[in-house]
Amino acid sequence: MQELFDKMKEYLNMDSEISFAEFDGYYKNVVAFLNDNWTGLNEDDTMKMLFILDNLKSNGEDRAKRKEKEAKKYGKMAQRTEIWANALIGRLREAGLTDEEIGKRYEEIYEAV
Repeated sequence: MQELFDKMKEYLNMDSEISFAEFDGYYKNVVAFLNDNWTGLNEDDTMKMLFILDNLKSNGEDRAKRKEKEAKKYGKMAQRTEIWANALIGRLREAGLTDEEIGKRYEEIYEAV
């Protein structure tokens, strides 16, 4: 989990954009991790994963708007990351966090990165 989070921080601090192949590879690593581990994530790791998913989603949506051959693939990745994010938000709500608490903790992560 921490490796995925650190990689996202690295991507966010880059001056250039990563290739489709690298974006796709990272996306697939995130999804594979979630498929195997999502129900066992603690609250902190769930918040970090939400941060990762939110950034994948927004970047995927942005790239999907471009006139590139991978535009549809980026759009599908953005849709799938939104589904995962909603599932994780649901788990946090079940654990007793309010939307306001989730938002506050998300902002803390965002500001720390």
